[in-house]
Amino acid sequence: MKKKITARRDVLAELREDFSLCGKCKLCQAVMAQQCDDPRFWRNCPSGSRFRYEAYYASGKMEIARCLELAEIEPDEKMKHVLYTCMLCGSCEDRCYPIKQLHPLWVIELLREQAVEDGWAPLDWFSEVYENLEKTGNPYGVPPEKRAQWSEGMGLKNALEEKVEYLLFTGDDYPSFPNLVPKLQSVARILKLAGVDFGILGKEETSSGSALLLIGDRDRFEEFAEKNIEKFAAAGVSKLITPDPHAYAVLKEEYTKAYDMKVYHLSEIASSLISKGKLKPSKSVNIKAVYHDPCRLGRRHGVFDEPRNVLKSIPGLELLEFPRSKKNSLCCGGGGSVFFIEPEYARWVTKERIFEAEYIGAQAIITACPICGRMFADAIEAMKKDIAVYNLAMVLENSL
Repeated sequence: MKKKITARRDVLAELREDFSLCGKCKLCQAVMAQQCDDPRFWRNCPSGSRFRYEAYYASGKMEIARCLELAEIEPDEKMKHVLYTCMLCGSCEDRCYPIKQLHPLWVIELLREQAVEDGWAPLDWFSEVYENLEKTGNPYGVPPEKRAQWSEGMGLKNALEEKVEYLLFTGDDYPSFPNLVPKLQSVARILKLAGVDFGILGKEETSSGSALLLIGDRDRFEEFAEKNIEKFAAAGVSKLITPDPHAYAVLKEEYTKAYDMKVYHLSEIASSLISKGKLKPSKSVNIKAVYHDPCRLGRRHGVFDEPRNVLKSIPGLELLEFPRSKKNSLCCGGGGSVFFIEPEYARWVTKERIFEAEYIGAQAIITACPICGRMFADAIEAMKKDIAVYNLAMVLENSL
């Protein structure tokens, strides 16, 4: 049997103590209230807040895992909906683990993997994603040649043809949507301006497989991971930069188990370059903006200070904080691949975050994630709201 490219997670049964000891204390439903003064924003579980039923909170899914292991229940359509409307934002984990040392997010992720393995996961809900990945290597169905067009005329190195120190891994979203391409170009121009020696894979880059891992299809994810790792090895790179938190998380958590490399989010690199004087923001950007923490960058990997350091270095920018910020941050609505199957519910979550920005008087929302940016921009356009959405890289470039 072929060796797996990434180390398999524990199977669900190995977290028996976690899902068996859940006492339904409801910590997983809310923010860390000591860090959020306004009770209006204390609820923080997207699916539980939307569907208002115990099963949709992490505690309910812990009970589902316990009952499945004991064969007390059989999977049904309701259970599928409960499991796959979780945005995997990790708010429950941040409330539960510090106090009770339980891992609800881990249980939910493994519950999805078991659902796929046991044949009851609703993979037909994601049929378009699978078809797109099969045909184009991209969950949105954008072919490699079109995804590579963003770099035309920029004079970027091809990492498969020239030796470079860093590989810029673009991820699924930035090169796939015309309104995101300028953000990706800003990333490349910032790195060039700072003298970073980097290259790209161009049309040879394929999906990181993040969407598949969110669904719980680890075997299919393995195929994409293997293709990318072969390209990394062929390029001889051991340092990767990505502006995409979803790619960042999966590269850092999974790929590094099979390939020796360091993974950096753009905000980490930019913050370091500014502190070393290699990037010098000097032009005023006169906006009152709030920074939105992407779940997979902030809560999951603790990258909170670096993007804020970048924004604080920009003259004229007044940086606000959401009532729910950093570890308390609310998901943008784009987590867990939910927007593929429940767009109205995803929009409901996005609207709540936009309301929160308006509540504190922000003129703009800044984020460092293409999915977050797309969710906000689409919702604001549909709602005809007078609030802007900016990408961290573009704001920084405008000040250089």
